[in-house]
Amino acid sequence: MPVRSSATWNAIMTGYCSQREAPYKYARKAIMLFKGMLLLVDDRGVRPTDTTLVCVLSAASQLGVVETGASVHGFIEKTIHRPENDVFIGTALVDMYSKCGSLDSAVAIFDRMRETNVWTWTAIITGLAFHGKGSEALQLLHTMESYGVKPNEVTFTSLLSACCHGGLVKEGLHLFHEMESRFGVTPRIQHYGCIVDLLGRAGQLKEAYEFIMSMPVDPDAVLWRSLLGSCKIHGDVLMGEKVGKHLLQLQTGRSNVQSDDSGEDYVALSNIYASADRWQEVEMIRDVIKVEGKENKPGFSIIQTVSSHDLDGIWDCVALGVGDRDQDS
Repeated sequence: MPVRSSATWNAIMTGYCSQREAPYKYARKAIMLFKGMLLLVDDRGVRPTDTTLVCVLSAASQLGVVETGASVHGFIEKTIHRPENDVFIGTALVDMYSKCGSLDSAVAIFDRMRETNVWTWTAIITGLAFHGKGSEALQLLHTMESYGVKPNEVTFTSLLSACCHGGLVKEGLHLFHEMESRFGVTPRIQHYGCIVDLLGRAGQLKEAYEFIMSMPVDPDAVLWRSLLGSCKIHGDVLMGEKVGKHLLQLQTGRSNVQSDDSGEDYVALSNIYASADRWQEVEMIRDVIKVEGKENKPGFSIIQTVSSHDLDGIWDCVALGVGDRDQDS
């Protein structure tokens, strides 16, 4: 394109940040585009807008590198008088710092914000849940109500997740039953999944199974896998066998277009049999994997490193913001 406006840059950066596959790769591309945009500020007068900054903070949160996010925050401080007064940028900062592991910074920004919306509260609740602070997250629900902000579906997903990681079974079940009756939010499959995970982690496998069977919506493979994983952790072979059969029936019931060639479900059931020394069943499942040509995805680990070269471009962005506010600021 011979001419690019701020809207043009925002469109492509938003496109990168919305990718669900290989998010790290595309988030890094969005950050590099931000650098390229800033290099043209003096030449063509293209300047970042609020939308640009929210998008870049989203990219930084997907990268999970707090140094990158902090440097973008530094640029915002130099170009906007008080970023915490902008509800969208403030929310993006809370989300970024939470996902990058700096919960204290997220809470500090949240406390300074003069205007908040449901997404701001959801961002800080998600951060608390992610860091294992379930009780604090539930407490915020009551504070949120006192400010007249109504929680939405995403808020409840974060709250139930906080209960899962905090082992708050009683509180999680109470919250689930209040979703619709008190807050008018109809539970969706992800909320049912949180309850299955909550009960499974607590070793209440029978209750989790009965909960799935009583659901008004059809359970998906994610729910059954969650319960199957809990069966393995707690060593319940009989329940694991029952759950595994449901999962395999669900897989074989799919059409050829939707079928999953992965053998993860078979391997999970095989491991449960192995833990109980039922080697005949283990051999039978392994034979099925070979005959049907199922492929088991190998495990892998990720180590993320940040070199000075990677950050140079971002620090340059911060420098380009100098002078836009008076020196005393």
